[in-house]
Amino acid sequence: MTIVAVSGPSALWYLTRGTGIVALILLTLSVALGVANVRRAQTENVPRFVFDSIHRSASLLAVVFVVLHVATSLLDGYAPIRLIDVIVPFGSAYRPLWLGFGAVAFDLLIAVALTSVLRRHLGYRAWRATHWAAYACWPVALLHGLGTGSDTKTSWMLGITAVCVIAVIIAVVARATEGWRADGWPNHAGARVTALVASALISLGLLVWLPSGPLAAGWAQRAGTPSSLLRTTATVAAAGSAAAGGGGLRTLFTGLVSGTADQGRLDHGLSEIHLSLAISGQQFNLLGIRIIGPRVDGGGVEMTSGRVQLGTNSDPSLYRGQVTSVSGTDIVAVVSDSTGARLRLFARLQVDPVGGTASGVLTCRPAGGA
Repeated sequence: MTIVAVSGPSALWYLTRGTGIVALILLTLSVALGVANVRRAQTENVPRFVFDSIHRSASLLAVVFVVLHVATSLLDGYAPIRLIDVIVPFGSAYRPLWLGFGAVAFDLLIAVALTSVLRRHLGYRAWRATHWAAYACWPVALLHGLGTGSDTKTSWMLGITAVCVIAVIIAVVARATEGWRADGWPNHAGARVTALVASALISLGLLVWLPSGPLAAGWAQRAGTPSSLLRTTATVAAAGSAAAGGGGLRTLFTGLVSGTADQGRLDHGLSEIHLSLAISGQQFNLLGIRIIGPRVDGGGVEMTSGRVQLGTNSDPSLYRGQVTSVSGTDIVAVVSDSTGARLRLFARLQVDPVGGTASGVLTCRPAGGA
């Protein structure tokens, strides 16, 4: 048996992910209740003070989970994040723009917490201005999570994000149209129209940006992940060509690959590693690899079976086949198309379990007839 050696994430990494997601949910609840004017909210069965209490509790818990998120990010130590990077935005060596958004959100949240504690010593206008400015924390935190999050591409995280966005938009629309039927066009019409337009633009912007941004292959590199973590360099390409072996065989192409790496549990004690990779500058530009087997201590899978598909955007599974051998993260596979034409694939990869990314080099050679 051979082993795909993917080192396991630390407990701090899981805490960083979990606290970030919980913080986003709590912040969404706090902002949605605040925007919807929670002090006027009540029903026949639920008095107003209950909604007010939920709003304040969600805000306090959001601050707690954001602090835990920041602390675990610093303690984990995988990404080169300094203490100053979580306070002063856009200066980090790791994804400076997207981590910078997180720093801005953190600063705004701390400002709200401090002014709330010192409210009796501040003027009402100063406190209210700071409190309203804090609502900017939510979209900034959302961008931070989408730009740096390890789970952005997962269906469940996209679902959580969609629910959060919809909840805030509903709150904005409810507040902006408050009193519409009773009083005709409401007071502060300009501010209300601006809020409605901004909600529509944010939704449209996310729908346009996500497919070409965090959901697209190669996002980690474009987002500003240091090359020492990506490890997609020319030396890797040269090493991959040397590792391919089989001297004298014609090479159809050698190209850099990058994409996502996901590991999940299956039934009967098995685990699966799924690599979804884009191939740079080649006709065949999509590569999918699935390794299945028992999970090993420290992370990784002892392979019992493996499947591969190679193709294009229009036909991702043009070639299909099996993994024939694995050594560490060096993978050899044979694939064939519907006519029986076969190709031999040699992939030398570097896998980042924390960021959920994989990169390296792929060499493709003919493997003879069926």
